[in-house]
Amino acid sequence: MLTVRNLAVSFGRIRALSGVNFSVEGPEILALIGANGAGKSTTLRAIAGVIKPTSGSVTLDGREVAGLPPARVVRAGITLVPQGRQLFPSMTVRENIELGAFVHAKRSDVNADLERWIDFFPEIGDRLNVRAASLSGGQQQIVALVRGLMARPGLLMLDEPSIGVAPIVVSRIGEELTRLSREAKVPILLVEQNIAFAFGLADRVVILAQGRDVYVGTPDELSDPDVLARHFFGEVAVPAASPSRQ
Repeated sequence: MLTVRNLAVSFGRIRALSGVNFSVEGPEILALIGANGAGKSTTLRAIAGVIKPTSGSVTLDGREVAGLPPARVVRAGITLVPQGRQLFPSMTVRENIELGAFVHAKRSDVNADLERWIDFFPEIGDRLNVRAASLSGGQQQIVALVRGLMARPGLLMLDEPSIGVAPIVVSRIGEELTRLSREAKVPILLVEQNIAFAFGLADRVVILAQGRDVYVGTPDELSDPDVLARHFFGEVAVPAASPSRQ
């Protein structure tokens, strides 16, 4: 389980996060949503060790990881699939995927994991030896996803996986993320601007506004557009749910 408590991040005098609190429990999909500048991507980057938090706690299964460098965060069990996929276009699909397996000591482990995820995403197996640049946006997103899974994460984080992907492919990615959560039992923390996409996937939702969590609950509880808008744009200071609901 991932637990984030009072996470704060500052860039000089600018306070990007002012105390973010939530948890990811078991193989659920938790979506972070909010307006531009709310702190969503900053939250993921702080958890991943790309940004050093000013204060607060991030634990995975009870182990503190806040402030650790990215490689140690990955070894602890947290993997980030970044916005824009960030593949190496001149490298093959196999080479891109295997970059995610740097935590493995044995070649046999890398091969076994690659076979596992090829079985899960069979279309990737047909393209292992082609350059990543030749793939469509949706195919590149699947490759980035598999690259993240090669680290055997206890938590998989995705930053805006629907960006630059055709609507029909967005639907496919949503199906695959749901399958990962339900069948492969991979906990997922998702940042997404596409509210309909996020609500269709998420078991629970955290709304960030002005660098703070203002709501934690289910998509059904936000079915009223007026209620969603008030929380989303931070027009009302609604306390986050109690720890028992998280």
